[in-house]
Amino acid sequence: MTQPPDLETLKRDAARGIPGASYNLGVWYLQARGDARDPEAAKSAFESAAAAGFAPAMSALGYVYLRGQGVDYDAQRAADWFIQAADLGFPEARYRLGEMRAAGYGLDQDLAAARADFETAARLDHPPAMCQLAYCLSEGLGGEADPAGATECYARAAVAGDPRAQCAIGDRYERGDTLPEDPAQALAWYQRARRRGYRGAELAVARLEPNLTGALRERAGTLAAHARPAVDVATPAAARARRPSVVSLSWSPRAFLYRDLLSPEECFHLIALAEAFLRPALVLNRETGERTVESARRAHTARLMDPLRDLVVWNLERRVAEHVLLPPENAEPFTIIRYGPGDEYRPHADYYDPDDPGSRTGLDQGGQRLATFLAYLNRPPEGGETSFPRIGLNVPPEPGAGLLFFNCAPDGTPDPATLHAGNPVGEGEKWLASRWIRVGRFRPA
Repeated sequence: MTQPPDLETLKRDAARGIPGASYNLGVWYLQARGDARDPEAAKSAFESAAAAGFAPAMSALGYVYLRGQGVDYDAQRAADWFIQAADLGFPEARYRLGEMRAAGYGLDQDLAAARADFETAARLDHPPAMCQLAYCLSEGLGGEADPAGATECYARAAVAGDPRAQCAIGDRYERGDTLPEDPAQALAWYQRARRRGYRGAELAVARLEPNLTGALRERAGTLAAHARPAVDVATPAAARARRPSVVSLSWSPRAFLYRDLLSPEECFHLIALAEAFLRPALVLNRETGERTVESARRAHTARLMDPLRDLVVWNLERRVAEHVLLPPENAEPFTIIRYGPGDEYRPHADYYDPDDPGSRTGLDQGGQRLATFLAYLNRPPEGGETSFPRIGLNVPPEPGAGLLFFNCAPDGTPDPATLHAGNPVGEGEKWLASRWIRVGRFRPA
């Protein structure tokens, strides 16, 4: 690999004890490709800059320990570094502390303190912190709910160029939620987020644009230079049920649909969190206990474990636990699944059959999979239903809805009637969040 012309200058300046050079050298080693990438050298460079009191390097060390880059994952050491950098006024570190306090890893869970961290970082013009503060205000996490204040936070971050915020503003214009209902403005903001590579915005544009008149699409095209949206005090916050409506789909097996379980912003955010970490989906071989890629399951998945398990993920874990009536600790991490055109998951059961030799691998991690919870993050143009062939039930993807079905009968024995499939996607993409609920506390391998 050809080294960039300034690398030797960085090394020379770092050797002279210039903290900024040591920090930039560490960044170079982390971002380099192939054999040039050297997490150990990056850590050493960051430590040198941190010893000189350089806050960005302290925050970078926190990130190294949080991601396990060249070191073992260590949330406590990450928190220690973030605290040092935050005390020096570095907003990224304050934002990271907020995430750790919200989800309770590395630090004791404290939603009020997390919200305060986000507020501090937001005042220092940190767009991701503005977004998480907006989410706290929208959901009433760590303090009182303030829907209008949430939109103000999103608007500020959107103008600063944050695609999550831009997508949230588009959604609020589309639904008339603290902003006047305006499909042209909605499309314009979705398009802006799409240009920044935000997948949820791409899906929103594909859904909304064909339903608008030519005049509205043309108007959206004239709104390229956006002023900061002004919250319309005459437009109330759109009502979103904190207790979604529940529809009983079947009693044998037990299956229920929870409509409006997730907000559009939550659906967009889960997709964005997972996209960079998607890998080919694995299947547990029930004979050998190995997890392998098989033709029966064509999809890509990402598990939202720490540190991807942020405030939004924690809140959804809590929400699902309320409906399943089992503690969040009994569930596997949320898994985000992307099905592309032609992708499917052929008929299968989620429970572990004790008679299968390979099932012991799964059972040892927390006991039987008592239930499955699926949350639909979008609706593909064609296909993607969840089907239960033995009872003739088909559940179409409904954005924001959650499907709960119990894999076991009330006496705890596996229920063969829960055989189900993810039908092939005919066009577009299907995004899904899954969470498997165990009998006991889940213990990852």
